[in-house]
Amino acid sequence: MSVLPESFSALTFIGLWRPVHYKGWKALFYYLYTLVLFANSLTFIISEAVEMIFFNNGIFDFFNNSSMLITIIGMCGKMITVLHSRNIIIEIKKNLNQYPFKSRDNKENIIKKKFNRVIRFNVLSYASLFEISVVFYTVGKIFEDRPIGVLPCRAWLPFDYSTPIIYWIASAQQLITIIMSCNVDIAYDTFVSGVMLQICLQVKILKHRYQLMLAKLEEIRTSEIYDEKISTVIEKKLFADCVEYHIAILRMVKIVNLIFSKMIFIQYSFSTIILCSSVYAFSQMPAFSPEFIACLVYILCMFFQIFVLCMSGQRVTIEFADLTDTMYNTNWFSLSSHARKYMMMMMVKSSRPIEFVSGYLINLSLESFKRLIKLSYTIYSVLQS
Repeated sequence: MSVLPESFSALTFIGLWRPVHYKGWKALFYYLYTLVLFANSLTFIISEAVEMIFFNNGIFDFFNNSSMLITIIGMCGKMITVLHSRNIIIEIKKNLNQYPFKSRDNKENIIKKKFNRVIRFNVLSYASLFEISVVFYTVGKIFEDRPIGVLPCRAWLPFDYSTPIIYWIASAQQLITIIMSCNVDIAYDTFVSGVMLQICLQVKILKHRYQLMLAKLEEIRTSEIYDEKISTVIEKKLFADCVEYHIAILRMVKIVNLIFSKMIFIQYSFSTIILCSSVYAFSQMPAFSPEFIACLVYILCMFFQIFVLCMSGQRVTIEFADLTDTMYNTNWFSLSSHARKYMMMMMVKSSRPIEFVSGYLINLSLESFKRLIKLSYTIYSVLQS
């Protein structure tokens, strides 16, 4: 069964995931494509940074221009994270189709299909919102009443762009960078969220296997040809299999945390800064003006971006917390003394809360998302008063 096909297709489209079968000239052209996109982003960052530092016209202008600059910087960080972690991501994808993660029965296939539908729905919802937003933003910038020589995003360029041809080329470069940034966000965020949901999927399957194991042990104990020595050997094998699977899932959580935690922390911090600056700019704009609506859509996208990551992290925590309850709410008391000891060790191992922590400071949870909303609302209330 294919793992996160939508997210990998999106990563391939925006130049971050060269297909394995691309060799020779195909691979070379794909690397050039990635390099051009990255160079285009760096050009945007440098030109906007110079303009913002040396030629800004007050604090409102500074906050209004900093949002897009920080967004593109964050996008470059996401690109570097995926490119740098390619081999590890390939290994994760490969492991999800091998033992012990490979499906063993029809019930596990049903669980996987259910989660894959949820992941697909999340990708489509996320992509639809962001693509519609960037289309509105781009079309608004194209048809905005703006004289020749005034770029869609304020930037310093080392050449004269007052002539129509040069001006439209420079404007197109900025708008392409913004569109590309939107697609990088879609690919990266849905991929990270999808990996977290894949972990939830594996925990759900672990619960299923644990219940099957207890049912099998109970069947052996009530069998007419029950043999204690053979039963002990089977118990050890079955519990060892579950423990190995549990450890493999925990190892995957650790790897995902290692790959993405720093970037998620940077993204969370950048999004907080962007939201604060956007809320400030939003509070200074005339109500229901084109700029007001564009800023509102941008703020909603930022909130949704953080919500998806926090929600996925929260779901992983809930699934692991439910694992101990699932173990306890069984007929464990009907097992042998050896089996009860094994089960106790598994319960102790699974009692530790599993959380995705970004940058060792921020837990990806709905509580963190709620604090971000409160912060943004407080800033907006203070500015309005």
